[in-house]
Amino acid sequence: MKKASLLKDYSRLSDTKLEFKAQSVTLALTSNASFPETTPTLTVFTATHGAFATAMDQAISGDRTAIALKNQARIKLLAAMKQLALNIESLAPGDRAKLLSSGFELASDGESVPALAPPTEFKISDGINAGELKFSVKRVPQAVSFVHEYTEEPLTPESVWTSKTSTSREYLFTGLRSGVRIYGRTAVIGRKSQEAYSATLSRVVQ
Repeated sequence: MKKASLLKDYSRLSDTKLEFKAQSVTLALTSNASFPETTPTLTVFTATHGAFATAMDQAISGDRTAIALKNQARIKLLAAMKQLALNIESLAPGDRAKLLSSGFELASDGESVPALAPPTEFKISDGINAGELKFSVKRVPQAVSFVHEYTEEPLTPESVWTSKTSTSREYLFTGLRSGVRIYGRTAVIGRKSQEAYSATLSRVVQ
């Protein structure tokens, strides 16, 4: 069996998924007895993650300066994640259980990873209140998380999708504009960042 090691490059992740991964690492390392001290420290890493999350929110406006600042914050977060993963790997060399407890993904552990099937039985249904739509898919055995996304019509290659990452196969979107047709889909994320999307459906918000 190959020696377990951590994945250190998360540049392929979208902004939303990168922010979610950084949050997972922060939560996993908080009060983790296996890694009481890290480089960078958890405090510094949390601040870097927070700066990126704030920059993401500000970039939603489409302002060029805000987008540039978000991209800079992303580069800093990716560098911090790489440094942290390298440090954790040195603190628990080859210890698969400890490495997994860090919140990072394993790059290699000698085990094959089953192919990730696209989520099926994707449905969009009305919520209890106006402006609510519920997304749901059938359970996926290898799923680590789900990314629920929607965009308003018209659906084009340039459409901007609003994404919500969750560990649940269901998600309730609220505050949507009544009378507007939205297009939705759900992606399933695997243990090694495999990704597969459901079909895309549409529904008019009530």
